[in-house]
Amino acid sequence: MDPTRLGPYTIRGQLGRGGMGTVYEAVDPSGTAVAVKTLRAHLGDIAGVRRRFESEIEALKELRHPRIVRLLAFGEEEGRPFFAMELVRGHSLEELLKAGRRFTWEETVATALEITRALKAAHDRGIVHRDLKPANLLFPDAEGPDDGVKLADFGIARLFGDSRQTQAGTVVGTAEYMAPEQAAGEPVDQRVDLYALGLVMYAMLVGRPPFRGPDLADVLRRQQRETPPRVSSFVPEVPPSLDTLIEKLLSKKPGDRPGSALAVGRLLTAIGADSHATPLTEQNAPGVTFTTHGVHSTRPFNRENCEGDTGVDLLAATVGAGSNAVPIGETKDSGDLQERSAVDRAPPTPSTAGADQSLVHRRTESFERSPGDDRPTGNRFTTIEDLQRQAQNDAERAARREAVFRGGLAAILFAGVLAGGYALLRPATADQLHARILAVADDPAADLRDAQPLIDLFLARFPEDPRADAIRSLDRSLAIDALERRARRRPRSDATLSPLERDYRAAMAREEDSPLACLAALEAILAIHDPAPEPTPTASLDAADAPDLWLALVRRQIERVDPIAARERAEDLARVSATLAEAANLAETATTSPPAERQDLLARREALLEGLIEIYGSRPHAAEAVAEAQQVLESPSP
Repeated sequence: MDPTRLGPYTIRGQLGRGGMGTVYEAVDPSGTAVAVKTLRAHLGDIAGVRRRFESEIEALKELRHPRIVRLLAFGEEEGRPFFAMELVRGHSLEELLKAGRRFTWEETVATALEITRALKAAHDRGIVHRDLKPANLLFPDAEGPDDGVKLADFGIARLFGDSRQTQAGTVVGTAEYMAPEQAAGEPVDQRVDLYALGLVMYAMLVGRPPFRGPDLADVLRRQQRETPPRVSSFVPEVPPSLDTLIEKLLSKKPGDRPGSALAVGRLLTAIGADSHATPLTEQNAPGVTFTTHGVHSTRPFNRENCEGDTGVDLLAATVGAGSNAVPIGETKDSGDLQERSAVDRAPPTPSTAGADQSLVHRRTESFERSPGDDRPTGNRFTTIEDLQRQAQNDAERAARREAVFRGGLAAILFAGVLAGGYALLRPATADQLHARILAVADDPAADLRDAQPLIDLFLARFPEDPRADAIRSLDRSLAIDALERRARRRPRSDATLSPLERDYRAAMAREEDSPLACLAALEAILAIHDPAPEPTPTASLDAADAPDLWLALVRRQIERVDPIAARERAEDLARVSATLAEAANLAETATTSPPAERQDLLARREALLEGLIEIYGSRPHAAEAVAEAQQVLESPSP
């Protein structure tokens, strides 16, 4: 059942539904229309789905740019997360292409230049879109200085170097607009967005992307192996410089493409300088009338005149009503809902513009409750203005603290000189040193490294003190912390690693792909390198990389990784059980089906079991399920 209210927003109707979520048109208490996206109710408790939904919020929170749809607020209602965006009424580039619109090279350059500005804003904050395509490029109907093309749907974006969202080997995106390394499931960076930009420009000029095929696997294969025809072979009037730029953007190797969105923007500026290109000037296409800043449709877009082979199935729901409403699409490749977002496009005010760069603090508050409202407590709602205001307040408090610090610096330095002279004349006692060390160690906001000089002094002057063992434990903990920080850094090319350090680094490198594999490798290190009991805290520390310190660090990581690995094991077992159950159901259905349908069912059953064996054959915890699948495959068909 669709909700009638999410946070302070009153739901007017459903705009679209995808595999994971739903987008609604809603109004806030002031009557302003917004787009609200939420997870489907039954998916709210699934950690992976919820984490991916929340990552979209985190990405949009950092992005405040006129060419990117703007996040307005986010929250949770009865365990159901949601967020509100600006509501863009207009048409997507995909709809225009399907309606027969063809773009001149001047229009293509001008539009691509605006897209590079949006990509630069995202890349500068470490965010890769990973699903740039015509369906995610929106042209608002409204005219104004801030109403050019807008980039939407950061549902599968992630931060550079953050692999928690998508494991290596997983293909996420839309096949026709996917870079080769992304299609292969390899690690990606901002250059996948530049490859997709080249495909978008190609489609604007030619009318379709260069690679299409009967199925997803065929398109992915062609993205990785085939070189597309040059644009000039279809559109002879394209300038050689633009033709060459698109060819460079579509290079199979990321290193052969331009290095950044800024570099691409500069090249586009140079190409467009001679023609004074402007975005989407007065042009006519079948059924579409174009204006300077947007597009007005002279006939409605519907399922019949918008379907094509780009992998997108437009839903019947639209934003608003009439011929200029924006349909909501769902990608067949990723299952992500393509939302058309929000309303108020006013730029940040001077008081909040500086706060956009660091939205670190968040304020969470309960929804206002009307009389008779029996919604459960614990619902949350935060607006972007709240975050900006908090960040501004934090900046002002930091400035005041700095002013106080500078004002009292001379007095503090003078007092420090006096205190230092006094300390030289009268060294601190064991009780005084111990009290100072504990003051740092017991303060959760303090860094224990600040107490290192005091710890060294205490152990040097009072090694026989009854409290020396406890101080040595702190010293040992600091040494393990330092070793962990060192292991996170890439070693020098000429560095000689000890066997323990080499094995530890190899084990931790597996955590990104599989916590279970990481845990098994860490436990193997203990089995090989640690036949003796764990050293006591009073053991002598001969070197910063002593074996007992590495083994202590291994134990610390095992304690941290173990619960994560347990969750991975449980998720794997649940998946293989569901797969076996589905295979058994197909076999049972086949026994009562006609011969032609029976063969199809048995083929699907065989593919399921072979996939289970391929994926989980090397995972010990799934050995029983894999053996069962092999036995079923070897037995005669029902």
